[in-house]
Amino acid sequence: MHINIISWEQLQQYLGREDCLIIDLRDKGEYEEGHLPGALWWDWERLEEEIADILLAQHRNIETIILYCDRGNISLIAARDLARHGYRTASLGGGYERCGFRLPVERSQ
Repeated sequence: MHINIISWEQLQQYLGREDCLIIDLRDKGEYEEGHLPGALWWDWERLEEEIADILLAQHRNIETIILYCDRGNISLIAARDLARHGYRTASLGGGYERCGFRLPVERSQ
C-alpha cells in the first residue's frame, strides 16, 4: 500500500481534471469560507463507509482521490484508509493551511 503525499505545486496538475476528485475534510464552515477549486466537502468520519457512493454520484471515471484537511493529518489517515480498500489516493502535505493562500479559492454561496 502506497500513500502519496503531494505538495501544493503538485496539486496544481490535478485541479480541473475529470479523472480526479478533490475532497475537503475540514469543518463544513471552513469549507464554505473557502476551498480549493472543484473540491467536494465530506465529513471525514463517514468518508470510508461512503466513498463508493460518493464516486458513483460523480458520473465520471475517477482514478485519483486527493484529500486535504487543515494541516494534513486527517487527510493522511483518510488516504491510508481508502488505499487499504484499493483506491488510488493522495494527501495534500501540510493541508489547506500551507497551500490555501497559494491557489485560487472558491467560496460556497
